[in-house]
Amino acid sequence: MSTCALSEEQRLSRQDKERKLRLSLETRVAEDVTVISCKGRIAYGIEAAALSGEFAELAPQTRRVVIDLSGVEMIDPAGLGALISIALTAQASQCSIKLAAPGNLIRKLLELTKLTSVFEVHSTLDAPPSHPVDKRHDGLDSRHER
Repeated sequence: MSTCALSEEQRLSRQDKERKLRLSLETRVAEDVTVISCKGRIAYGIEAAALSGEFAELAPQTRRVVIDLSGVEMIDPAGLGALISIALTAQASQCSIKLAAPGNLIRKLLELTKLTSVFEVHSTLDAPPSHPVDKRHDGLDSRHER
């Protein structure tokens, strides 16, 4: 197989993988909590904008939102920016926002970027509000200590 043909095959394979990784959002209301379930990637472009837009529409109508990250495979810098934008919108709307069920890599990314000091992060979707994932490995977040 020629190098050109191999490159074309790799490019097509990469495109197929990217199609599968796009973000899909499903919003539902459970009791008094709105849950946004994400599947795919939260990345630069329409994926990050879709999540921010979905939350911006919901924020004036609800007081409690949980973003289910169990189906998220990847978050790039624009996706992290979208999460920060969501946190700011939530604060302005007096809306409680929590992240739930991130996979190990996503959880580590949230810890490394210190977004665990911005969001309450739960290990499962149905974790009670009083049991967030321990997010104070470095002692920087003292908001929840009392």
